[in-house]
Amino acid sequence: MVKKPNQNDKIFCEKCGKMQKRANFYKSNNTEKYPDGGTIPICKKCMTMHVDNWDPSTYLWILQEADVPYVPKEWDKLLVKYGQDKSQVNGLSIIGRYLALMKLNQYKKYRWKDSDALRQVMEKEIAESLERQGKSQTEIDQIIESQRIDIPTEPIEVPNLTPGPKQDELDNFAVMPVDFSQSEPEEDSAELGLTDDDVRYLRLRWGKAYKPSEWIAMERFYRDFEATYDIQTAGHRDTLKKLAKVSLKLDQLIDLGDIEGAQKAEKMYDNLMKSGSFTAHQNKEETSKGIDSVGEIVAICESKDFIPRYYVDGPKDKVDRVIQDLQEYTRSLILEETNIGELIDNAVKQIEIEKARADAAGDEDISDEEALEQSLFSEDKNYLNDNSFSEFTNFEEELEELDRETMSAELEKM
Repeated sequence: MVKKPNQNDKIFCEKCGKMQKRANFYKSNNTEKYPDGGTIPICKKCMTMHVDNWDPSTYLWILQEADVPYVPKEWDKLLVKYGQDKSQVNGLSIIGRYLALMKLNQYKKYRWKDSDALRQVMEKEIAESLERQGKSQTEIDQIIESQRIDIPTEPIEVPNLTPGPKQDELDNFAVMPVDFSQSEPEEDSAELGLTDDDVRYLRLRWGKAYKPSEWIAMERFYRDFEATYDIQTAGHRDTLKKLAKVSLKLDQLIDLGDIEGAQKAEKMYDNLMKSGSFTAHQNKEETSKGIDSVGEIVAICESKDFIPRYYVDGPKDKVDRVIQDLQEYTRSLILEETNIGELIDNAVKQIEIEKARADAAGDEDISDEEALEQSLFSEDKNYLNDNSFSEFTNFEEELEELDRETMSAELEKM
C-alpha cells in the first residue's frame, strides 16, 4: 500500500533552493518520474514565473510534467472566465485551475499522451458543427487548421528558470524603497518648488532613501489624513507615517505591473488602517454632520439646559401626572372636604367616651388607635360602617337599572 504524502512535509525546490510546504508544489500523475507522491520538485512560483496564459509554448511543458492532457477548449474557457482583466492575471491564475479540472471524472483517466486523441475528437466536433452551418469542406479545413496547435510527442525541454527574489525581500518590500536612480535622471528639488529648508525638513522626516517627488507625495498624504482624522497620540502619528510610505510603494508597484507585490502592499495598507483606527467613526467633527455616539447627545442636551437638575416644571410623562393627581387629591381632601373637621372633633370626643366607659367597666387600658376604631365603626353610632357601604352600592345599582329602563323606553318611542 502506497503511503499518502504528508502535506506538512517540507520540499526542497531545485530552482530557488528553498524549503517550502508540499502545498506550494504541483503534483504529477507520473509517479515513476516523481516517486514522492508525484510532487514535482519545483515550486509553483518558479514553474509559472515565465508563463504567458495566451501562449501555449510557455506552459505546455508544465502540463507534460504533470502528465495531464492538453485540451484547448477547457483552457480557453478558463481564460474567458478568469482572464478578462489581464492586469489581474499572473502565471498561477489559469494553470492551477486547469490542473484541478483535469482531476475531475471527465478527464482523470487521460494523460499527456492522450492529448492528440482528444484534439482529434474536438476537431471532429467542430467539423460537424460547421457542416451543419453550411460551410464547405475547404472552409472547414481552413478553420480547423487555423486553430490547430501542434502538441509535441517528445519530452519538452524544461526552460531555464531564473530563481525569483528571496522571500524575506518580498516580505520586507515596504522598507526597501524602489530605486529609480539608474533609469531616471536625478530630480531637482528647486524645480519642484522646494527650498533648502523644505528639503532639510523632508529629509529628516521621511529619510534619505526617497526622491523629492516622493517626499512631497508622502507629506501630502500625511497632511490630508491629519486634516481628516483626529490624530492626537504619538502612536497615531507613527502609524500614519508608515501608512504614507506603504501607500507610496503600493502606487509604484501597481505602475510597475507587480500585481503580487501590490496585493501584499494592499494587505499591509489595510492592516495599518485598522491598527491606527482610521475609520469613518474617527473623522473629525467638522467632517461629519451626524451624531454617532451617546456622549454627543448628552453634550448637546447639557449645552441647551435640556436636563434640569431639579423638578421645577410641570409633569413630563405619565408617572409625573400620576404623582401630580395624587398630590392634588390629597390637597383637596384636606382643604376642601366640608365636614372633615367635624368628623375629627367627633372622633376625639368618642375616644374620650370610650376611654371613660372602659374605666367604668374596669377594662384594661386601650390605645388611642383602638378607641378611634371603636368610635368610627361602632354600630350604635351614626357613622360609616360595612352596612353603609353595602347600602350605597345597592343604591348605585338601582340608579343604573333605572337609567337602562329609561333609555329603553326612549328608544321604543323613536
